[in-house]
Amino acid sequence: TSPLKDDAALSLNTAMMSDGAVITVADGASIARPIHLVFVTTPEKPVSVFTRSLVSVGKGANATLIESHEGPDGADHQVNHTIDIAVGEGARFDRIKIVREGERTLHIATVLADIGKTAMVQDFTFTMGGAVIRNQIAMRMGGANIHAGIRGVTLLKDRQHADNTLVVDHAIGHCESRELFKAVLDGESRSVFQGKIIVEPHAQKTDAKMATHALLLSEEAEADAKPELEIFADDVVCGHGATAGALDDDLLFYLKARGIPQKEAEALMIEAFIGEVVESVESETLRDVLMELGRDWLRARS
Repeated sequence: TSPLKDDAALSLNTAMMSDGAVITVADGASIARPIHLVFVTTPEKPVSVFTRSLVSVGKGANATLIESHEGPDGADHQVNHTIDIAVGEGARFDRIKIVREGERTLHIATVLADIGKTAMVQDFTFTMGGAVIRNQIAMRMGGANIHAGIRGVTLLKDRQHADNTLVVDHAIGHCESRELFKAVLDGESRSVFQGKIIVEPHAQKTDAKMATHALLLSEEAEADAKPELEIFADDVVCGHGATAGALDDDLLFYLKARGIPQKEAEALMIEAFIGEVVESVESETLRDVLMELGRDWLRARS
């Protein structure tokens, strides 16, 4: 049973969904190029959009999915998207999601993922657009020897609000999960991280670590973190951590003393801050795309 089964946004999506994609990767198939789903909200008048997609990755298969969510500024769109993911035994699945909605858009997205034994899964969410954004992930580790990584970068300015919520359910032992989220906040923006790792009874030898770090670029920015562990087994290695702070003044002074202007020095430090998370993306091309999106945000800031 999904920990999000009573979630209001998910229930609304289930009731109202009207479009989406169905992707099936056959057993043993290896998809050489990423599959790209592009969701664009175009009307000038405010609309509500409910989409739901299904991805099934067969045993021993290998696939990468890119999700892009985009829309124009100036319209009060509401986007509610859900993606159901089933990853088979021994499969490899990577998902990269990019949120670049319009400045007044409400974006709520849910991922429901069920992972089979010995599978490898990497999930990355890059958020930089929208007025209010909520990315929520519920992942169930349904077999032994699963390796999963859930990571994300959030870049916010003005009065943007972004919430990353995740629940990782270790239902079977001998699995490893890593969760790392970083947020850069400017203006009066606010970032929320809610992460929960559940280790069920008999899920021995679980190895799970979760961390969230926020970089505050203004006095008005706010970062809230709520990491949780629910452990019902005794032979496990689990941990979580959360930090929030400003740019390092000493390092900033060091860069400026070598002739680098203030904004450029700040940009270098911010790039290094988010770069640690982006490096988790296996594809060099996708890493370059994500870092360039980050530089676009930095250039707009200066």
